[in-house]
Amino acid sequence: MIFSKTFWIIDRVAEIKSSKKGQNQKIDSVLDMPVQYLKGVGPKRAALFSRIGVATVRDLLYLKPRKYLNRKDIKTIRDAKVGEEVTISGEIVTKGITETRSGKLFKVILKDDTGWLELVWFHLPQLEYIFKVGDTLIASGKLTSYRGIKQLVHPEYEIISEGKTPWRAGRIIPVYPATEGLKPRFIHRIVETALEKTTGKIKESLPTYLVQNRGLLKREIAIRKLHLPDTMEEAEKARKSIAYEEFLYFYLNLLSYRVEPDIVGIPLRGQRVLTNQFLRGLPFELTGAQKRVIGEIEQDIKKDRPMHRLLQGDVGSGKTVIALYSMLRAVESGYQACIMAPTEILAEQHHIVISEMVQELNVPVILLTGKMRKKEKEKALQEIKEGRPSLIVGTHALIQEEVDFPNLALAIVDEQHRFGVLQRGKLREKGAQTAWPHFLVMTATPIPRTLAMTLYGDLDISILDEKPPGRTPIVTKWVRSSERAKVYRWLFKKIAEGNQAYVVAPLIEKSEKLEAEAAIELHKDLTSIAPEGTKVSLIHGRMKRDERREVMARFRDGDFQILVATTVIEVGIDVPNATIMIIEHAERFGLAQLHQLRGRVGRGAKRSYCILITKGRVTDETRMRLTALVKSNDGFEIAEVDLKIRGPGQVFGTRQHGLPEFKVGDIIEDREILLWAREDAKEILKEDPTLSLQKNEVLKERFLEIKRRKVLYVA
Repeated sequence: MIFSKTFWIIDRVAEIKSSKKGQNQKIDSVLDMPVQYLKGVGPKRAALFSRIGVATVRDLLYLKPRKYLNRKDIKTIRDAKVGEEVTISGEIVTKGITETRSGKLFKVILKDDTGWLELVWFHLPQLEYIFKVGDTLIASGKLTSYRGIKQLVHPEYEIISEGKTPWRAGRIIPVYPATEGLKPRFIHRIVETALEKTTGKIKESLPTYLVQNRGLLKREIAIRKLHLPDTMEEAEKARKSIAYEEFLYFYLNLLSYRVEPDIVGIPLRGQRVLTNQFLRGLPFELTGAQKRVIGEIEQDIKKDRPMHRLLQGDVGSGKTVIALYSMLRAVESGYQACIMAPTEILAEQHHIVISEMVQELNVPVILLTGKMRKKEKEKALQEIKEGRPSLIVGTHALIQEEVDFPNLALAIVDEQHRFGVLQRGKLREKGAQTAWPHFLVMTATPIPRTLAMTLYGDLDISILDEKPPGRTPIVTKWVRSSERAKVYRWLFKKIAEGNQAYVVAPLIEKSEKLEAEAAIELHKDLTSIAPEGTKVSLIHGRMKRDERREVMARFRDGDFQILVATTVIEVGIDVPNATIMIIEHAERFGLAQLHQLRGRVGRGAKRSYCILITKGRVTDETRMRLTALVKSNDGFEIAEVDLKIRGPGQVFGTRQHGLPEFKVGDIIEDREILLWAREDAKEILKEDPTLSLQKNEVLKERFLEIKRRKVLYVA
């Protein structure tokens, strides 16, 4: 069988030792040869190359230029237009350092027969010793204008010595990611060496019909033109051809499970006794979106193929009800169901809420977390091992080897973006030996469509795009720290009117200890200024489980009016009377995280507020984030803004959260190519599940090679 049961991404671990012993290791192809063995590299420079992700010749050939300099078209200063990428040649007529408020500014005046312009570098006064008056210079960059004077700011440049031919004169020059110790000209030379060494040795990886249908370049030509294009259009076509290959093999791997004959699910066709009783007992009517999603899940779980579905819903859209309904369908069919949460506090919150909601149904609810007492944990493990129909709630402790699910029919992952892809895969494989459990991924962090297709391209998608009736939009305000006293006077007035509030401590860094200390300090400050009769409590991740539970229960019951917290309350907390969220140092939080924190209020019919407090000056990026939050309550709209500001890698974190690290393709810039590849992969697998047709022979060979090397992209 071509495709194995486990098809999840496995992080590439290819650290190649630079010892003589390594020189004698078997090399599968010239592409797998360590870069250090290319002439002129060696161990020291190989270590520098590793900083930019290059360990082998293959990595070097797939090193995407960050831009190109067009030295085929050297402009005169007079003809160069502001706003364009230009290359200009001229003579240095003067140079000097200017002191500014922000530091030292180094300027060079460059002159040709048609005029002059400035070359400008900030905070690099050492460049004064590199340039000499009278030098001939070729400079490239985006032409700007300052006070009517043409400028190239931090341009790429080459000093031309007398009698020396300019480097790559009349060519398109790729500019590679920089690292200290590797000069651009050296990287160019080594790339050219690699291209010469691999001429005629790079196997084609796409069938002719795909190359022709999509107007692509063959693989070896595409790699060569990526580095040595004759035109800018040629460089772009080469990049797109390689991006398509990466995307295609990613989707072939991701979608392959759908055609595996040995993947069998557990049909859940039990009588709807528990679920009907559960729905009748709800104190509210399901929204139209909830009814629609339940219908989609019902269609999936009745089949003997496992469900693989992503449930997206903004904060407060009712995902917990959907999850519990699905779990009860497993229980009433005679099986176990589990839900895995990313944090102890969220798992505990799920356990409390689910236990309360099924109290009248007589269904066992088991909690399993890593920090449980030994006896509690042993009892939970034994109950799970017995395999009785039950609901199991836990953290990543659920995927440990000691956990034995003999009867698992449904696995749910909550807040999937917090888990690595391998963790998701391990839970999925906890089902019976002969069948896979149905699998539901839930997230309250709305994901833009392009990212959803990449992260969850193997899942069908359901969206809860409707909130329960009676909820009012949250009023969001952004204020400076100078208005802090005014904010807290307003807060105490609202508390006196019967409201409750969260106050979130500043995010210092990814340290639970430091976050706890910040919350403790804030709690002390608020306690000292709160009016008599106003009770202020505290919750953070370093508290014991029983303490956290007691605090949340008492806050829900109204014993405390203000809860000072760290980001442990980001998800899963539901207190309808909490109508105010104050976030200190909001500039330190990401946009998605701010939206999640804001979602802790607005859970009832009363008007709710979110106040963002920042320091006096903020960066442009912070201003964009906070402005987006003030303007919109729509999580999907906010997610699109976040993606535009930070890009996919920062939004999810490529290694931790499973976003594949394509070497050339960009899932945002190359969205159309991504769609092509997904469409083609689906059609190929539909027609030829085992890639046995002669026309797909090259796909089969390349796919097996990629699987052997345990990576998802084509490089």
